[in-house]
Order: sequence, then structure tokens, then C-alpha cells
Amino acid sequence: MRHFVLVHGACHGAWCWYKVIAELKQAGHKVTALDLAACGINPRQVDQVRDLVDYSEPLLDFLACLEPADEKEKVVLVGHSMNGFSLCIAMERFPEKIAVAVFVGATMLGPDFDYELVAEKVSRMQDLELGITLVRPSPIWEPEQAAKDTVVTKEKYGTVARAFVVCDEERDGTFQWWQIKNNPPNEYIVIPGSDHMVMFSQPGLLSQYFLQLAGKYF
Repeated sequence: MRHFVLVHGACHGAWCWYKVIAELKQAGHKVTALDLAACGINPRQVDQVRDLVDYSEPLLDFLACLEPADEKEKVVLVGHSMNGFSLCIAMERFPEKIAVAVFVGATMLGPDFDYELVAEKVSRMQDLELGITLVRPSPIWEPEQAAKDTVVTKEKYGTVARAFVVCDEERDGTFQWWQIKNNPPNEYIVIPGSDHMVMFSQPGLLSQYFLQLAGKYF
């Protein structure tokens, strides 16, 4: 049994993973889907979130509470869209607790690929109808503070394996390939027939890839 930790994208919440959660649990694995600050059913309001670290606090607190892991107890950390930034912060702080980080059409930093560089390229991405009544406003980050919050190093962040999921019908697919070319992960996969919300459009294929990664990086 592996432990998958799922992080939603901007404006969404843990609810967006419900199809993937069912698939992973049916395969016998443990799954934790988190609401970041002021997202989903998290009680905080968007104007109470100071910066990216504050926003990522539910994820950071969760990882901090995990027992020191041996190789078999590390988590598979998954992040979607803009909240790839939160994954990067977590990888820098808790590399010893993460077997592999999976960036699902997500922002992906590197020791030589920083926030300012990625933020320049980021464009707004599409949502599905299901999310219209469930989304909440996303905080706006002060660029200089966000750049400081997301500094990652080869010594910590760089020790965690990275995988990237390419959504092949993404409205702005060039951003995904730009990141892969300039900040190569350990591996990537293209999910056919997937839009930005791949957990809705291709939950089965996405879950199968997660399971492959869980078998490979332990």
C-alpha cells in the first residue's frame, strides 16, 4: 500500500480529485486530498492568506506531522495547475518524506528555474462546468515575496524524483512543453484526450499512471 497526497489547483479544492480517489482506493492504496488555505472547505478567507507559504500551510503541516519515513513509507505527492508552487515548497522542506512529486499540468520550479521565470509564462487555464459553483477566489501573490517563498535547492528539492503529466488538449499546451524542455523532470507522460482538468476528463488513465509511479519509485 502506498500513500498518495493530492493537491488541487488554484480556485479548486480536494473535491476535484473524487474520481481519482475512488480509483486509487479501489487499488488498495491510502489517499489524502487536501484543501489549501481559503480553498474548498478550508475556513480561511482569501484576504487572510498572506503569501504562498501561508497558502500552502495545510500541506506543510500535514507533511510535518508524518513520521520520519523509510523508503517504503514516503508519499506520492501530486499537484495540479498553479499549485505546483506548493509542491515545490513542500519538496524543499520535506524531501525525505516524498518518493516522487507528480506535476499534473502544473507549475514546476527548479534550482535554476525560478518563480519569476515561470510566472512570466503562466496563463489562465480553463475550468469545467462542475467547478463553477464550487470554486473560490485565488489569492494574488506579491511577486518578490513569492520568489523568496519558492526558492529551491539541488540539495533538498533536487533529491526528489519529479514526474510531469502533460494534458494534451490543454488550451495553452505550449507552457507544459516549455517547462519540460527547460526544466526536465525525471519522466513525463502525455494523457490522450485530456483537457486541463484531467482528473475529470481522463481519471482512469491518470490513476493508472499514478499507480505506475508508485511501483517505480519505491
